[in-house]
Amino acid sequence: MNHSIYKNFSFALLLVGSLSLFSCGGSSGGGDEEEFEFKSSDLTNKYWYANPYLSADYNRDDALIVYRFEGGGVLKKQEFSGRRDQVVGEWSLVDNQLVIEDESIDANNRQEWFIQSSSKNNYLKLNSSNGTREFYTDIEAINDISADAYLVNDLRLVNGTYESDYKLEYAVFGDQISEVRVLPDASTSIEMEDFTNFEGKKVYYLKEADRDEYFEDFDGNQTVKFFVKANNENYKLEDQLYDSAIKALDNFSITATHASQSGSVSINWKAIDEDNIYYYVEILDKNKNEYLPKFRSTRQSADAGEDKQIVIDASTASELEALSELEVGEDYYVKISGFKYEDDIHPDNSSNKEINIQAVTRYVFKAGVW
Repeated sequence: MNHSIYKNFSFALLLVGSLSLFSCGGSSGGGDEEEFEFKSSDLTNKYWYANPYLSADYNRDDALIVYRFEGGGVLKKQEFSGRRDQVVGEWSLVDNQLVIEDESIDANNRQEWFIQSSSKNNYLKLNSSNGTREFYTDIEAINDISADAYLVNDLRLVNGTYESDYKLEYAVFGDQISEVRVLPDASTSIEMEDFTNFEGKKVYYLKEADRDEYFEDFDGNQTVKFFVKANNENYKLEDQLYDSAIKALDNFSITATHASQSGSVSINWKAIDEDNIYYYVEILDKNKNEYLPKFRSTRQSADAGEDKQIVIDASTASELEALSELEVGEDYYVKISGFKYEDDIHPDNSSNKEINIQAVTRYVFKAGVW
């Protein structure tokens, strides 16, 4: 009987000790539980991605958010479509409270978030009175996605007369993309189609039936949005069109002379009367296939109004591996494109320049028989 009482008493002491240990939060040594603290070093000098997607509605403010928290409280935001960073405000972190003051937001630009204990240096869970938001330092499905909207001034033959008119074109890259819709404005949604370009990359362009929506005047400063499905997740991206248009090429100054015996063609054109325009010259097959040119020159610089010439043969520097052979006796076309980059994109030093085209002037013409 006494032995039984002793056993019960010992068990009670053990239970009380266990509860005491649990209440202190210690499972090894019985010390106090260490308080969670998210340090600035866990946050800074990396890109943080949040996907607040709600619907494929232009008016929804739910585009992919990309922030970069830099030293000195500098807050940068990235337009992910073209990987363009801009200083947009300030940030601070005190006692796990992250304050973001994003001046690119029209209203309520001060955000007060509390960092949750599940956060770590590659995952950030934030709570506020308005809800929850999750940021990641990597979203694998979108790593290679980019999107660009640009103005085109197309020179074309209409009823026997050459005319130049504007239209908008779009290019969206990404191997894991399965669906793309472009949203130029609140009333328009256009499904895009995937192609393989001359570099072998998967790219979405407008379908052929949607490529001839021309207009006379360009108002500029337009935000274009893209709905993108990648790896079964939905995202919305934004790209800014600025107010800079572009002049049209002059078809009367463009000639192509083919020397069939030497297998070369000389192309002459006059640069448009505008600075900071660069050119590509392409040779297309008899079907005028612009996505798979037989030749594409390296980028050609030009002064405003300069007379330009390029002689193309098998040894000419090209964006392709070499000049692809055209069948003798087959018609061929020449395409000349002049383009300008978006504001603040450096033509040589910006690594993202080719996905930040502002405007293109273009002329495609039948050059003769190869």
